[in-house]
Amino acid sequence: MNHRLSPALLCVFITSVAFAADSPPVMGMTGKLLYEDDFSHAEMAPQWRVGMGFWTIKDGVLTVAENPANKHGAYAYANPGFGYKDMIAEYSFKLDGSTNCDLKMEDSNYKEAHAGHIIRASITPKAVTLGDSKYGSMENKFYAKYNDPKATPEEKKKLSATIKDKSATFKTSLELTQWHKARVEVVGDEMLISIDGKIEGYFKSAGVDHPTKNLIGFTIGGKSTQLDNFKVWEATPKPDWAAKRAEVLAVIGKAP
Repeated sequence: MNHRLSPALLCVFITSVAFAADSPPVMGMTGKLLYEDDFSHAEMAPQWRVGMGFWTIKDGVLTVAENPANKHGAYAYANPGFGYKDMIAEYSFKLDGSTNCDLKMEDSNYKEAHAGHIIRASITPKAVTLGDSKYGSMENKFYAKYNDPKATPEEKKKLSATIKDKSATFKTSLELTQWHKARVEVVGDEMLISIDGKIEGYFKSAGVDHPTKNLIGFTIGGKSTQLDNFKVWEATPKPDWAAKRAEVLAVIGKAP
């Protein structure tokens, strides 16, 4: 009998084994499992609600690419939606030509930000960005002014400066031919992202503490990103986080 795995399955198997040795979450402790998908199914529905872009599942791996005709990143949400506040999410990814892979957390009932956008964790080939969309780029008053066709580049530049503190970007370097594992932690008004067990970014902002998030999903720019092993848990704060915060921030070169 031939026991050889296909290249795609072999890649998933190897990365899964490597991920088993990852360090535990930093800020929070995992509680109830809210959602998981290993993409062992053939179609996106009903586990996902697709908005735009190309979403294809093959050999247990999801491949996502932007449709240029949409002039918008490919996006989809875990389905059905579920309520949460503090959470820990993990997922395997490979940037296969895409410009960004964003994990977005939203509240469909919140009307003071465009499309209910609340917070995001964005991974690019050379950086990670953690952002407060609620009080930043997606807040209605900012979004309307920035997207006003009459606004000049200089006006937009000045406008962007007013929300400079609503996101934080950290340089990183990813091997684009390999799989990686991301962990995003949201606890209170703080966010933290780790990749392959290494802390890559930290952010603190009022919008992160939004109490009634009810959607979570991905937005992918360009072509393409591969995804697998997506899990979301409720989170509670680690008792020792406050004592360790300064040490953690020093690792990423950020003042406490």
